[in-house]
Amino acid sequence: MFSLERQNEILEIVNAKKSVSVEELANELFVSSATIRRDLKVMEDMGLLKRSHGGAMSFTSSTEAPAFLVREQENTIAKKVIARLAIKFIKNGDSLFVDSSTTVGVLMPMLNDFKYLSVTTTGLKNALLLSQTNNIKVYIAGGIVENHSNSIIGTDAIDFISRIHANVAIISCLGVDLNRGYTDANIEQAKVKQQMRKNSDKVLMLCDSTKFNKTFMCTDFDFGSIDYLITEKTPPIEYVEKIANTKCKIITPENTNF
Repeated sequence: MFSLERQNEILEIVNAKKSVSVEELANELFVSSATIRRDLKVMEDMGLLKRSHGGAMSFTSSTEAPAFLVREQENTIAKKVIARLAIKFIKNGDSLFVDSSTTVGVLMPMLNDFKYLSVTTTGLKNALLLSQTNNIKVYIAGGIVENHSNSIIGTDAIDFISRIHANVAIISCLGVDLNRGYTDANIEQAKVKQQMRKNSDKVLMLCDSTKFNKTFMCTDFDFGSIDYLITEKTPPIEYVEKIANTKCKIITPENTNF
């Protein structure tokens, strides 16, 4: 078995079990413990998992975000459906905020169909994707590059965003909780998104269905702070009922009335 193939299998096992020992992996993949330890070191350096004493664990706690490379490959079909819905809120000449999320990232190549857009982002990958398009003026906030997340955070990033006005802010989150609203893994990410909201005419929350009933440490927004929740299918009924009491509208393939 080639190392890349073996590492893919390791990642699947770790994500499924959340925590696994070196011995378990060695027995399951029929290789030595030394080989597994080398693989885990490489994978941790890539931000795919977190090594623990005697094994490895996935990024699943409420204070840790899944590694960017993992999130980029998750729920790709749902993200494309959501992106096609979100594109309907954009028009030629708009100024946009876009965050660093992989969900929002799927939207970036689609912006090439517009003219005279100005896009400000805190995402390194999203800025790179935008640089390959035409007719888009791209601004990237300065600040601290957060490990494993592809994000620029910190007071400098917030200050940069505070000097810009956007017609539309397009953001995502890591989890949606009925009581806590839209959540993320750290306060720095939340502050950046809150500043984007403050300086925007309207805010789109792009959120696939797997994020409902997941809670992370920091609240980005309550349900009433977002103008449109865009998802690939109707959320659980308790969320629909709660959001119905706010100004927010839920947009799905079956409900595109905005």
